[in-house]
Amino acid sequence: MYEESRLIVIDTTQMSAPTETDDLYHSRENAYSTVLEGESEVTILVIAYNRLEKTKRCVTSILEHTDGVNYELLLIDNGSGDGTLEYFQSVQHPRKRIIRITKNLGSQYALNLALRLFSGRYFVQVTNDVIVTKNWLSNLMRCMKSDSRIGMVSPGSSNISNLQEISLPFSNYEEMQKKAAAYNQSNPRKWEERLRLMTVILLVKREVIEVTGMIDRGFYHDFGDDDFSVRVRRAGYKLMLCMDTFVHHDHDFRSGEDKDQEKFRISLEKGRKNFNDKYHGLDSWSDMTNYEGYLPHLFPNGILPSAPSILGVDVRCGLPILQIKTELRHSGIMNTSTSAFTTEARYLYDLQTVCDETVCDRIGRISDFLEYRSFDYIVLGNPVNTYAEFPRLLRNLLRALHPSGALFLKLRNTQDILSYLTMFGYTFPLEDFVTQITLEQFNQSLQLLKVQNCNILNIPHQVDPNSQETVFKALEQSKLTDDVQQAFNKLMVKEYAYCIIK
Repeated sequence: MYEESRLIVIDTTQMSAPTETDDLYHSRENAYSTVLEGESEVTILVIAYNRLEKTKRCVTSILEHTDGVNYELLLIDNGSGDGTLEYFQSVQHPRKRIIRITKNLGSQYALNLALRLFSGRYFVQVTNDVIVTKNWLSNLMRCMKSDSRIGMVSPGSSNISNLQEISLPFSNYEEMQKKAAAYNQSNPRKWEERLRLMTVILLVKREVIEVTGMIDRGFYHDFGDDDFSVRVRRAGYKLMLCMDTFVHHDHDFRSGEDKDQEKFRISLEKGRKNFNDKYHGLDSWSDMTNYEGYLPHLFPNGILPSAPSILGVDVRCGLPILQIKTELRHSGIMNTSTSAFTTEARYLYDLQTVCDETVCDRIGRISDFLEYRSFDYIVLGNPVNTYAEFPRLLRNLLRALHPSGALFLKLRNTQDILSYLTMFGYTFPLEDFVTQITLEQFNQSLQLLKVQNCNILNIPHQVDPNSQETVFKALEQSKLTDDVQQAFNKLMVKEYAYCIIK
């Protein structure tokens, strides 16, 4: 039995057909700006499941501090039982919609519902334990609109991981808003391109959602941000962190607020495995969060090239390359070219999302890749002495440096605390093959290569206090050295980080 057919009329008489260009991303922008004429520029979503007082602070802050943007307010009560619906009904805003979900099926169910129903050109999700601040949205929108290839933007915040935290101490709400108002001055030098974003606030373009699809509900609690970040990048868009914009995340995640720590640990393990399964062995933490903590400390000062070229070698998905771009951006250098050489094919796709040129080959072929090329900055991701013929690799990289260029690398300490502890019966997971070479021997090899200028930083081991005490006492009893503390300090070094200036 069939229902009587109905005629649905879509009135497009007042609309204009989009203008095609030879740039896919500009063409998409043209298409969506035409179709959405007359709609709100932005839809701001707040999903709430109980926690009424935090929800009130969140929504109030949006109403008070969202200026200069025409926005729809979309409020979803995700099965609350504490008066959230009644509060949403009392909120005064000219363009407000409320959705009531009778039973909480997870925040991702509610979020996907909103992604199907929102009306704006841009979509913003504000977590209901976030308090926004002056200029928050106008700053994020300025970043988003600065480049057609930017598809996803998030601000800096308090109480957040992934090196997205901004330290802005305050003692009360009024002081926080006052400090944030002074801090939130739009500054492109503070924008950072990232591989993944933790999204206490998510700003995304409509076309990005339609290209990448809905939130993957397989990531029920954790790694959903990681998954969406990958899909946005693989659709050809950049992820930007706006460290010129502070919002307050009213959730102390470090102390495990509102979480059962054992359940949280299990959830993390499941989410990490799900991510690994979906992306065929890619690990979000080790492959996309391989932040080189030494690099900002060793980054050279002085006159910078106006359009520098950057090469990353075995930098996994490419975060160290983006770190160099961030350091250059801090100095006002926005125009860079980026290349990557990887010996592992599983990283090729993600490297292509952040680099202009990528190559996958065995390390013995890097000399062919480097021929007729030169770079202002080169970063080697793996410790140099994990390569079988590292002297040849080092010579090739130094030859490819521009005059006054910088080579960043690490040397694995082969006389460290782990080597010492094995003599006492300790066992450790096997790591990569490492050529046995001391710091002094490596420095001598640099002299033979005519390196005149290099800075070195020690990267310490993370070893438990009991093991440290065992080694220190053993050194004292051995009588092998007069300076026990100096010998112990050398054992505690995991790697030596270098910035070599040609």
